[in-house]
Amino acid sequence: MSLAAVNLARWGEVPFITAWSSEEALPVRLVVRDGRIAYVDETARDRDGAGVLWTRMGFSPGVGVPRFKSVHSLRQRRAMHRLLCQVCGTPCGKSALWMLSREEYESAEGPWPAPVMTAHPPVCPGCVERSTRLCPHLRGGHVVLRARRVVPAAISGMLYKPTRDGLAPAAATIAHDDPRIRWLRAAQLHMELGDYDVIHHGHMIITGSGWRGTMGDRQGRP
Repeated sequence: MSLAAVNLARWGEVPFITAWSSEEALPVRLVVRDGRIAYVDETARDRDGAGVLWTRMGFSPGVGVPRFKSVHSLRQRRAMHRLLCQVCGTPCGKSALWMLSREEYESAEGPWPAPVMTAHPPVCPGCVERSTRLCPHLRGGHVVLRARRVVPAAISGMLYKPTRDGLAPAAATIAHDDPRIRWLRAAQLHMELGDYDVIHHGHMIITGSGWRGTMGDRQGRP
């Protein structure tokens, strides 16, 4: 679904991955089956290709009120796997750009060019400026990356632990290949970006490089 389909004049610009008030998490009953959590009435659509169980949410973009601080789990996952722009929803393909906040970039394994992990899907070149304006997490400083290697790295959601009183949940983010994934009810997919170029710096200091940039400065590498 394109951004135009949900860009109602009343709300202005609404990013593709934004959840709407009509898209509530659906009630489910969890059980343990075959050594992992499962829905009582589970269908093939509840799991991804790797067998991970995903949160059920209603799907009705454009209906109700946009919840700008919330992400729709299915659209977020589709945007990651299919490289759809998180703002307009169109395929990015080889033009995909990744916008990271100062916090995301500086929490990488080390200074550039260490791999970085993000839960924010890519943006198309035409939505870079728009994303900066719409996303509060970018306003404190950000970078724009062009990555040549993008792989699933982690999943966040509710991690369940079997106890004598039933399943005890806790919010968690775990590696994509962590064996505990069978106890996770997933909500967001995180991708690892490697072999990348920093092509834009917005009001921030690039760690490990000694390069200081402001909005409008642009170069292939820091």
